[in-house]
Amino acid sequence: PVTDLYRDEEGNSIIELALAGFSKDQLSVEVKKGKITIIADQGNESGENSRRIARRSFTRTFVDHSNKLDLENAKAIFKDGLLQITVPPTPEVQSTIIKIK
Repeated sequence: PVTDLYRDEEGNSIIELALAGFSKDQLSVEVKKGKITIIADQGNESGENSRRIARRSFTRTFVDHSNKLDLENAKAIFKDGLLQITVPPTPEVQSTIIKIK
């Protein structure tokens, strides 16, 4: 499917997929070991609708090579055939001063 990757004004990474012909129940988003995977399962692909590209099952994986994305806190919205996944950046680690006694 057509995919767009970009950053919004707040620094979140956005993944958008055009998924006309799919319902929300046929989609899943899985996060595991620095990867986010989008799975679309059309179910039975036989019949006259099986030839339409937008209705084929697929799996697409995106990898966070930089380890700067907070994949565990990603949010997904599916509306009007567009799946939008918003992935916030990993919070900056703040240094801590330890008092010596």
